[in-house]
Amino acid sequence: MTSSNKVFVAVMTLGFVLLCCGMKEEHVAHSPGNQKHLTETGEHNPHYDHEAVLGSRKLEEEFDELPPEEAKKRLHGLAQKMDRNGDQYVTLEELTAWIIHSYRLLDEEEALEEMAEKDEDKDNRISWKEYLYSQFGYNEADIKDFRNNPREDIQQFLEIVDEDDKKFTTADVDKDGYLNKGEYIAFYHPYAYEHMHDIELSRTLRDNDKDGDGFISKKEFLGEGHHDREWEIVEEERFKDYDRNKDNLLNYDEIRPWVLQDNTEVASDEAEHLMRAADSNKDSKLSIDEIVDHHEDFVGSQATDYGRHLHTFQDEL
Repeated sequence: MTSSNKVFVAVMTLGFVLLCCGMKEEHVAHSPGNQKHLTETGEHNPHYDHEAVLGSRKLEEEFDELPPEEAKKRLHGLAQKMDRNGDQYVTLEELTAWIIHSYRLLDEEEALEEMAEKDEDKDNRISWKEYLYSQFGYNEADIKDFRNNPREDIQQFLEIVDEDDKKFTTADVDKDGYLNKGEYIAFYHPYAYEHMHDIELSRTLRDNDKDGDGFISKKEFLGEGHHDREWEIVEEERFKDYDRNKDNLLNYDEIRPWVLQDNTEVASDEAEHLMRAADSNKDSKLSIDEIVDHHEDFVGSQATDYGRHLHTFQDEL
């Protein structure tokens, strides 16, 4: 590829990257896969609940292949493990803890799927060279050439590449020049890993601070583009909540709860939803039988590889 062609392609790539980055980014932790609890028509989406319980999008997709009686049998095993104190009941707290762990499994599954796509030599690790080419379509020699080009759009493109390079280096804890599976998960879902927090906070501040004053104003927080008034009201309230010192600006520390949201609140909401659906006798806890009887709420008729979930749940909580 000639130098001029490289520049043209870089500009096209940059246009796509800037288009994506220009959209308002929601800094949230994982809720099940790409699922939403309500469909676009406002109907309840059961797949959301199933992923929250099973901790795997792949397993959730298989649920209709298992007969209901087998699904109930396997769910019975899951329910017993949700019951941490062995009293044959699952409390709201126990169900919330289980769902938080499921979200973590979903994050890991998503990151490892992405890693497999980028791992060209299939050695179960990602080099910067592999990441650079799979993410941007260029090799290190191309990037070196671009650094000699003074065009503003090319330099903006290089800033994005350099941000990812710094993030890659931070995630590479053992400093061997590669990201193994655990390191790639932290790279892909940095909000869940403390050693990734500073770089993610700095990146968000830099990306949103359009006037370069070191803060994020309400206008910068809302972002560009046209939004309906209802959305703006919600976002303005969020901004007020984050703006603890009430100076109408968000500083580095104030953006932390925005950028590094955890799963606790969303997991609690999901646990409450499942509790309402399955608590037949309204005693504010679920018996194993109540969970099994409401298997369609929890797993549908899905074959669950519950052995992995049980062992990782016990080992990691």
